Amino acid sequence: MSTQDWINLIACVGELAVAALVALRALGGPLATPLIFVSVDFFAWNFAQLAYHRSGLIAWHLLDMVASPLATALAFHFLMRFLGRSRQLGWALLLIYVYYGSLAGIAALGWFSSGARQIALSNLWSWIWLAGLFPLSAMAVGFLVHHLRRVGTAEERNRTWLLLAAVTVISPLASTELWADLGFPIPRLGSVGIISFTAILMTAALRFRLFDRALSPSTVLSAMVMGAVGGIAYLTVFHLAGTNTALLVLGTLTVTLTLLAAARIIIGAIIERRDQTVRLATLGKMAAQMGHDLKNPLAALKGAGQFLLEERLQGRSIDDRTEFLDLVVAQIDRLEIAIDKYQRLGKIQPMRELVQLNDLIRSLVTLQKFGKAERIAVGAQLASDLPECRVDRDLVARALENLLQNAFEASPTTASVTVRTTLTNARQTPGIMLAVEDAGSGMSARIRERALDDFFTTKPNGSGLGLPFVRRVAEAHGGEVSLTSKEGAGTTVRLFLPLE
Repeated sequence: MSTQDWINLIACVGELAVAALVALRALGGPLATPLIFVSVDFFAWNFAQLAYHRSGLIAWHLLDMVASPLATALAFHFLMRFLGRSRQLGWALLLIYVYYGSLAGIAALGWFSSGARQIALSNLWSWIWLAGLFPLSAMAVGFLVHHLRRVGTAEERNRTWLLLAAVTVISPLASTELWADLGFPIPRLGSVGIISFTAILMTAALRFRLFDRALSPSTVLSAMVMGAVGGIAYLTVFHLAGTNTALLVLGTLTVTLTLLAAARIIIGAIIERRDQTVRLATLGKMAAQMGHDLKNPLAALKGAGQFLLEERLQGRSIDDRTEFLDLVVAQIDRLEIAIDKYQRLGKIQPMRELVQLNDLIRSLVTLQKFGKAERIAVGAQLASDLPECRVDRDLVARALENLLQNAFEASPTTASVTVRTTLTNARQTPGIMLAVEDAGSGMSARIRERALDDFFTTKPNGSGLGLPFVRRVAEAHGGEVSLTSKEGAGTTVRLFLPLE
């Protein structure tokens, strides 16, 4: 094998290791999906080059031309997800995917159509590819530099510097493949760029927690072993096949399908374990709250029943003990209300009544102070002119409890949490804005972008249902939830509820 072939093979191993690392440790995180796609695409790009150099079969070169433009779009998507801008710039991402997807589509059609093959192998195809690469790279650099000016922690700043270095390395090196295709006397350094990009990503993940969580040495070692096994398997195929094209295709397909099957088993097991953890955590929280809500009325029922039974055993009449019978009926009513509340929590169907939200907040803050007074100061800054609002008291109370709990968990010792109310107009609709502010660790841009998504959580035992429940409560009342956060500077969640 030539030096270029070895470089391609090393790049393939590196991309397999990154994909395995994400699958083993960061699956479900905000960067997981785009990074897996980027790694797989880079792997296909390098593998197709390696196979083309070994066999000379044009189909492998066309696969390279399918993967290379898609890699540009996928890498840009990954960067926008890191910056927390993928939804804000959804329209731009769509245009980029259409632009580079069209180039990839033409190359894919080249497997079946000689006309499409001529277009894909022409200088026009390469010039169009390059025409989009440089403005896209400049845009990525601009966004990263802007992010550097706004980040609040040294760790996030270091991550951003590393990704900025990755972009400035891979863009010019990847373009050498196109300049060489256009006839310029430039060495092909695309694989070197991919290796450098992978090395920078691994550094950011290991040293600066790119996935917003620590990576254990055993996880990294497992990912490297999986990548190395895949690389050795492909190397063995290339060594045994030699120049036999049919044997090379058959061997690479066998190894690829085996790796895909193994990845599916591993990822499936990880997803199943995560889903089980989410279900157990959700059931545990629900069971604990339900036990708290049902325990008091059941205790009262038991006490009243025991008293009446003791009266009968002593031969005394209970005809004049109607207050205990009234107590039994009242506690049964409490149980029915609690059961109805949990049914409505699942369906989020509000039963509206006029509620003075300031009074509701004062009672919740008082309860939270009782439980958290030793560690966190809880304050309320409430608008004095706040009118009554037609809302479901239980649903809004549960939403605020979730927000307060999140604020407590994010806040350090001796920190403070503040609840505010203001009368405001949102979307030209009069309503009340409830805000819960903490001075905790804050969120990175990519976590902030997905914080309101169902089942998304960064907590080891979290269910990912707290903020989504708040969002659904707001939507059920015709309102909305917004979130602002900065790493190292705390988080503010605002819940808008229309007056009617």
